[in-house]
Amino acid sequence: ELEQRIAAIWAEVLKVERVGLTDNFFELGGDSIVSIQVVSRARQAGIAFTPKELFQHQTVQGLTTVAQRTGGLCIDQGAVTGTMPLTSIQRMFFEEEIPERHHWNQSVLLEPNERLVVEPLEAALQRVVEHHDALRLRFIQQEGRWSAGFRDREEAELLWQSQVSDIGELEAVCNEAQASLDLEHGPLLRAVLASLPDGRQRLLLVIHHLVVDGISWRVLLEDLQTAYRQAVQSQPLHLPAKSSSFKAWSERLEQYAAEATLAEELGYWQRQLQEATDELPCDHPQGGHQRKQAAFATTHLDRDWTRRLLQEAPAAYRTQVNDLLLAALARVICRWSGQASTLVRLEGHGREDLFDDLDITRTVGWFTSLFPVKLTPRSEIADSIKTVKEQLRAVPNKGIGYGLLRYLGSETARQTLQRLPRGEIVFNYLGQFDQSFEAEAALFAPAGESSGQGRSEAAPLDALLSLDGQVYGGELRLTWTFSRERFAEATIQRLADAYARELEALVGHCADENNRGMTPSDVPLAGLSQEQLDALPVPAGEIEDIYPLSPMQQG
Repeated sequence: ELEQRIAAIWAEVLKVERVGLTDNFFELGGDSIVSIQVVSRARQAGIAFTPKELFQHQTVQGLTTVAQRTGGLCIDQGAVTGTMPLTSIQRMFFEEEIPERHHWNQSVLLEPNERLVVEPLEAALQRVVEHHDALRLRFIQQEGRWSAGFRDREEAELLWQSQVSDIGELEAVCNEAQASLDLEHGPLLRAVLASLPDGRQRLLLVIHHLVVDGISWRVLLEDLQTAYRQAVQSQPLHLPAKSSSFKAWSERLEQYAAEATLAEELGYWQRQLQEATDELPCDHPQGGHQRKQAAFATTHLDRDWTRRLLQEAPAAYRTQVNDLLLAALARVICRWSGQASTLVRLEGHGREDLFDDLDITRTVGWFTSLFPVKLTPRSEIADSIKTVKEQLRAVPNKGIGYGLLRYLGSETARQTLQRLPRGEIVFNYLGQFDQSFEAEAALFAPAGESSGQGRSEAAPLDALLSLDGQVYGGELRLTWTFSRERFAEATIQRLADAYARELEALVGHCADENNRGMTPSDVPLAGLSQEQLDALPVPAGEIEDIYPLSPMQQG
């Protein structure tokens, strides 16, 4: 029964018809973000395991050996108050030169699948803000230093109502809402319910990035829908139990940043970055680099190619989707730049299993980790996949230590990392976003109109090139953001198109059953090099694991 319940959760989240006992989670299209969703769904069903355990036991059969029926952590469900230390990503935000800091948001524009009623919607929004403590944070600057504290309750008006005459007026209302947040006095969340002339509605949700990230949005949309349904039916507004608070996480990170084990990571980052370069072939190196100069290009895979990327390709070399996306990107960028390696700043979810006594699977906040990784592709596709996969596996704790050392570490660590390149290509794969909208009872669907300017026009761009990708409607889309004053738009669109072709070539290669392989991180106990693994007389597809001999066998 436990195996069946876990398999059903996998099938629901991964959008596959069936899951077998020995099917591999990552070969079915799972990734680190999806793993957090699986853990969260399982805990709501009374089944406890951690994301780390899911990475260690990648089949239903294996996971069942460590999953617990009940129990779990005892987490205080009361409102969080007082102050909290800034996380490393929040410190990075305040150290950057960013004009109009209040206008640096994430947002979604939604099309309701039924007509929304104002009073229940206001009640649902208030309940969500009350439940997710980070949404009640305030940020204050005193003598050049920023600090964060919680309000007991949100007193500001959260919901605006607007009657708009056309799409242009809708965008103007969205832009007004985007610029309306206040770091010191609040709110950090603004909702707009707009009515169009034909009777349709749009719901805009704007949240300052300091208190939200991609995984948080999945939680918030689910909880807003739950609370609204309850309010419409005049039921008590009851949301799933809180996981550990954002405050508890930030306090533990501050302690962890001072530990000697983290300081030992500094050598790894120095070795990776000392010979790396941030240089890219800009068309106009002295051009402006602000949001007002932003231009966009798109890489797109249709449903069939996306399905094959998510559900077929990972099995060939025991990869995760991110490995394949980055292997293709490294090949395209290195051909363009003429360099043997490319430095990519990876944006990760940051919710790593560092502390056994914290559960942050349903916690709202800005957990993101940003860290540079040097990728060195090879001339052959197979060798590129293996090499990039191993380079990613070598990153300690999925990169969370880089930000801790650079923004919370010792003075030596901070100065050392500030002098080294950090990557002028930012890559962020948000995973599969379909789950938030595809259920039959879904209250919302993404709207096609613009949600307005999420950041001030004067704000700097994140990097020379920023790639943001996700799967929605079964299709992969990656948006390239760049300055039109630094790059000709045709230059970046050619790169985006080349990336699509490279991904298709890579997926086609992996779909060929003759192309199978493993890498040293797949069989860590064996201690074999890539060359030794490639020379094994047994086909890689037939090998489950490799162990060293026991002392008696060796004798």
